[in-house]
Amino acid sequence: MLHLGEIAYANCLPIQEPFRECWEQEYRFTTREPAAINRLLRAGEVDCAPASSIEYARHPDSYWIVPDLSIGADGPAQSVVLLTPVPLAELDGREIYLTPASATSVVLLKILLEHVAGLHPHYVDGVPDDLHLPHLLIGDQAMRRFYDPPPGVEVVDLGRWWNEATGLPMVFALWLLRREAVEREPAACWQLAARLGQVRREMDGARLAALATRFGGREFSADRLVAYWHTLSYALTDRHRAGLVRFFELAREIGAIDRVPSLDLYPAAGVPLPTAGSASGP
Repeated sequence: MLHLGEIAYANCLPIQEPFRECWEQEYRFTTREPAAINRLLRAGEVDCAPASSIEYARHPDSYWIVPDLSIGADGPAQSVVLLTPVPLAELDGREIYLTPASATSVVLLKILLEHVAGLHPHYVDGVPDDLHLPHLLIGDQAMRRFYDPPPGVEVVDLGRWWNEATGLPMVFALWLLRREAVEREPAACWQLAARLGQVRREMDGARLAALATRFGGREFSADRLVAYWHTLSYALTDRHRAGLVRFFELAREIGAIDRVPSLDLYPAAGVPLPTAGSASGP
């Protein structure tokens, strides 16, 4: 039985919840924040999970990328933000707190500050007690601040900033499948990739609205969740892959990774995924 990692953020619900509804009994699940999922995946304690895209770049020989599936933004992301009480130009030399919850967003912020804006802040790990200090947030907590920032604090959407700087989508997360899991259970991994792709392809307005009705009100209204999910991108098109490669190139320039890896999509090139009809359905 394959062991899958999950992330308890609103941005993952459109994939994770329909998947569980159909096939929950066929897999083991572990839910953690993104950085913890990266560690579990790297250690082989889960076989497949939505993981930080920079995790792939740092350990490409360990993973296959599940094709046509990501968490990205071709514009605003709303859930990856820098909160700052001063204009960006005044952050040079100042302390900026970096959330420990994410790896990709930390690298993205450094790229935008250093490569795009030409700034060199002093980075501090952690979340400050004083929300008026410059700090990076991700996930649902970032969404709350995006819609309701503290007084006197500017919210900088990193998805929008990246898109304006590069003209490309930002891919924050990929579904990564461990290569050793493929060697151990090739048929099960083949089927898993097909099922994940099926869930992504079947995502539409009606399904998102139904999902928002179930989960709305806990943190965000149903209407806000639907609007948020429509803001994000869950595909992995040629433009997304170009954005991913550009992100890796700039990550290498600032020393966050050693090399720009090839994007190894699973299954191997020339071997098509099974169609939805050939994999067991709901």
